[in-house]
Amino acid sequence: MAETLPTSSSKALAANAAAASSGGALRFLRFLAPNLVTAGSIVCAVLSMQAALRRDWVSACFWILYSTITDKFDGLVARGLKASTPLGVQMDSLADLLNYGFMPAAVVYAWFSAHPSLGWSSGLPLVLLRAICVLYAVAAAFRLARFNVSVGSPDFFFGTPTTFAGGMLASMLLCAMKYGDPALSPDVDFPGIRFFGSVRLDTWVPLLPCALLFFSWSMLSSWRVPKGGRIKNRFVNHYISGLVIVGWLFSIVRWLPELVVFGGVQFLLWAVYAHFFQTPKEKPEPMFPV
Repeated sequence: MAETLPTSSSKALAANAAAASSGGALRFLRFLAPNLVTAGSIVCAVLSMQAALRRDWVSACFWILYSTITDKFDGLVARGLKASTPLGVQMDSLADLLNYGFMPAAVVYAWFSAHPSLGWSSGLPLVLLRAICVLYAVAAAFRLARFNVSVGSPDFFFGTPTTFAGGMLASMLLCAMKYGDPALSPDVDFPGIRFFGSVRLDTWVPLLPCALLFFSWSMLSSWRVPKGGRIKNRFVNHYISGLVIVGWLFSIVRWLPELVVFGGVQFLLWAVYAHFFQTPKEKPEPMFPV
């Protein structure tokens, strides 16, 4: 005759199994949460591409800016839930490559090649535009790969982060549409005020692809760029952080892309100062084995 466990023992085993199952589900959800936020960043990249394909340049740029918000929050969620994983690190890098490496290059290329009056849509300039956009995307890939395998510093990055580069390029293109020749964007209506008033950027708009060259260099450089919230000057730290938050809030309602550029240029200028006067004279690890 087979032995049977006492009723109380059976209930205890069932309770333990249920608790283990519940704990496993909670653990799964805890680690899933930051990855879902990262997946939101990938969705932003896809929506940006779809907008660019239908020539909705404004939406394409703003989806890139929206992704800077999800890019920030996936790290906050992972740290808050103590749910950082190697899988999450890789997903975050892939999302960053899409949003800040591939999409800025793709949108800039699409916009300039669609406007012959800017001088980049045919002949040698078109070849150069293609080469510049390819260079930028490859530089972003190298930047992200180097960041993943480097020890790094808690206070500064080597080179500008891809998030910053991509967000700046998207905002600069929005400013080109807002403050450039209205004939280039006849159906575009930017709500809210004009932070720079009646200023026109017609002369500077055709030079925007050169910004991709600058950020290609800056991402791969040995430039020591302070991390967010790590600027040693307390006033500057709060000031830059405030500009970032305000820029995010306005981006949500598609207002004042020029504020992002305005704050970003100030941050770059401070980063130059920090490189020479506020950070240890360190160099990044070599990209390849010596």
